[in-house]
Amino acid sequence: MFYLKNRLRYALVLGVTIFSFSSLWANEGYKRFGIMSALDSEMRLLLSHAAVHEKISIGNIDYYVASLESKDVVLVAAGGYGILPSASTSILIHEFKVDALIFTGVAGGVAEDTKVMDIVVSKNLIIHDCGIQTNESFVWKPDCGVNVDGSIPTDDKLREAAIEAARHVVGDENVFEGTIASGEAFIASENYLHFLREEFDAYAVESEGGPVARVAYEFDVPVVVIRTLSDLADGNARQSFTQFVNKAADNSASVVMEILRKFRSHEQTNLSSETSPQ
Repeated sequence: MFYLKNRLRYALVLGVTIFSFSSLWANEGYKRFGIMSALDSEMRLLLSHAAVHEKISIGNIDYYVASLESKDVVLVAAGGYGILPSASTSILIHEFKVDALIFTGVAGGVAEDTKVMDIVVSKNLIIHDCGIQTNESFVWKPDCGVNVDGSIPTDDKLREAAIEAARHVVGDENVFEGTIASGEAFIASENYLHFLREEFDAYAVESEGGPVARVAYEFDVPVVVIRTLSDLADGNARQSFTQFVNKAADNSASVVMEILRKFRSHEQTNLSSETSPQ
């Protein structure tokens, strides 16, 4: 376990996926979406459907300026697990001028009623390995978050859109809204699973969403995280991850495309209404 407060500050200096089809945010006017993942496999389906206009390399990371479902997007698989994608968050905001962020990919299921291939949409995020490691034990601290309870908020309108899109893709009974726990370690432990349930009432666990959302919060950019469960963070997690990671990644990517598709449809409807004779 690690004390992540200084590391998150570092990510902010260097320096994540979603939204609803209702009229609630149809007039938000998002001009460019940053769509992020940690792994190439989580971005593969989106890139295969995108019309890429330009690939720009910054450091070791490739950013794809593209159109996807007729929306202006910048796509990035941000370098792997952990805190590294938070640096790409800042680059998306400052270099590419995105005004909404969607983080897409896979996660381990934590809540007892979840199963592999369910989708969890972030209500908020928590850094589960932020705290103090003593000789006796690890003591969790809320210092890495934004709110008093250590949570990091995500955008209400994007979250509602993501839930609606996910239900369209996989059905109501396979979509959950709740806390997503983020930390550096891949969790494959029933004991730690119990900690995540009891301490945070978490629905899923992954490595990138919390730091990404923390950077987005600092720059007042709306963000949402969409995760399809590739495993259940238990003793079988590594085998399950290997078996389901690609299918789960494509599941989340399909939700992202449904969000953009519906958003485009709303814009076209609004434009038609504005140009129709009175």
